[in-house]
Amino acid sequence: MKNTRDNSSIMPAEHYLAALDIGSNSFHFVLARKIGEHIQVIHREKYQVQLAKGLSAKKILSEQAIERGLATLEKLSASIQHIDKKNVRVVATYTLRQAKNSGQFISAAKHNFPFNIEVISGHEEARLIYQGVAHHRQHNDQQLVIDIGGGSTECIIGKQYKVKALDSLNIGCVSYQQQFFPDGIISEQAFDKAIHQAKHQVESIAKRFKKLGWKHVAGTSGTIKAIVKIINIQQQIPHAITLKDLNTLKKQCLKFNHFEALTIDGLKENRRSVICAGLAILIAVMETLNIDSIEYCQYALREGVLFELLENSHHNNVRQRTIEDFIRRFNIDKPHAAIVEQVAMKIYSAIKKPWQLQEDIYQELLCSAIKLHELGLDINASGYQKHGQYIIEQTDLPGFNQEQQTALAWLVGNQRKKITPLMKQQWHLLNAESLEKLAVIIRLSVLLNQQRHLDDDYLISAIATPKTLTLTLKEQWLIERPIIDTELFYEKQSINSLDIKLIINATDAKNL
Repeated sequence: MKNTRDNSSIMPAEHYLAALDIGSNSFHFVLARKIGEHIQVIHREKYQVQLAKGLSAKKILSEQAIERGLATLEKLSASIQHIDKKNVRVVATYTLRQAKNSGQFISAAKHNFPFNIEVISGHEEARLIYQGVAHHRQHNDQQLVIDIGGGSTECIIGKQYKVKALDSLNIGCVSYQQQFFPDGIISEQAFDKAIHQAKHQVESIAKRFKKLGWKHVAGTSGTIKAIVKIINIQQQIPHAITLKDLNTLKKQCLKFNHFEALTIDGLKENRRSVICAGLAILIAVMETLNIDSIEYCQYALREGVLFELLENSHHNNVRQRTIEDFIRRFNIDKPHAAIVEQVAMKIYSAIKKPWQLQEDIYQELLCSAIKLHELGLDINASGYQKHGQYIIEQTDLPGFNQEQQTALAWLVGNQRKKITPLMKQQWHLLNAESLEKLAVIIRLSVLLNQQRHLDDDYLISAIATPKTLTLTLKEQWLIERPIIDTELFYEKQSINSLDIKLIINATDAKNL
């Protein structure tokens, strides 16, 4: 564990940013403070938890692994609970992505750990890794970034802060140690099998990545850091590592029969069990992608999270940019979506307190779903909501964790027609009942604007109790739109399935 804490605790809590990366091999924590539009890292902690070692072939996380993880979070909790919650982000990667019982871990963590744990996709992990590296390495040329973790390996090509291509491969130093070096025995055969299997995985991205090309290659995180340190142990100034260096290190490892016997200068005790697996993966990546040399970068996923926290604190929300990109890419009718959003926000403002929707994320999800509600219109006008849902489910959404992406897709898919029930056991950060109430707002806002009129003054008021919603509309407006009047009658039945009673009142505008 590395401690670089300074005596800056006199700064107000809102000046601090913190990120925790719940990885498959290690938990990485970093604390920084905001200095204008920049950050200064003031403290780092690393805990080797090895969650992936407790992940069975059936994707079940063992009780022992869960206990190790929870004990680590409890230790960390005491030192960061003074930080403003909105300035702390906790992301979980491969192992909790894969584990079928990840909910057990996340639910148990809530008892002693006061911060939300977000499980992020492999592509979101790769994007955040690149942001960390890009903020540390100022290159005008295109670069390739490689991060070998405990359960997955991320490869990203980007230029400055823009990602051009990325992928997350299911090859990691802990999972490969279990698969190819399970008894700790080091052999040429084990190395060859691991390298061959890793190459097979990397081949899936090789053509696409080589076509884009790169001028520089950066490697980050623990596996590459450990290898770079060993290779440069005699060097005053560390140099970029080559494939020749890796093969030399492989020969060194083969001099020993077992992990326990490994005595190589620069190799830490806690890296002995996974160094051969990590080395095999890196050899496979370099050979398959024809990489000449790799430089080490100390910034990675957690620093990428920090920089994104800083950007968001300056109202430059990554999720908002993602939604805007979708609007442009799919040529969505933005003026119409804006009208629907105005109606939705009028209802939301009136009912957010009785329906307990005060958290910012619910308003953001509501507005995002409305902006994208016609996403699937060009595919099929009659079932566009389900096509929109599918697109959101299957597409990378930078800035959204897995729960947020699932919620957004469900809201778009249930804006009209039959309501598909939510699977309540899926939700840890969001509340299923709250999402259902957002669906009520979206459904009514879309229904009331289906004839694409250009005003929202027909909606006089919205009043809610925990189980009812009363909308008062202009009577003449409703008379002139008999189709909407009829559909509101049937919509009462649909919304009733969400345990909400919808009441529609019509009032003569002269009486207002």
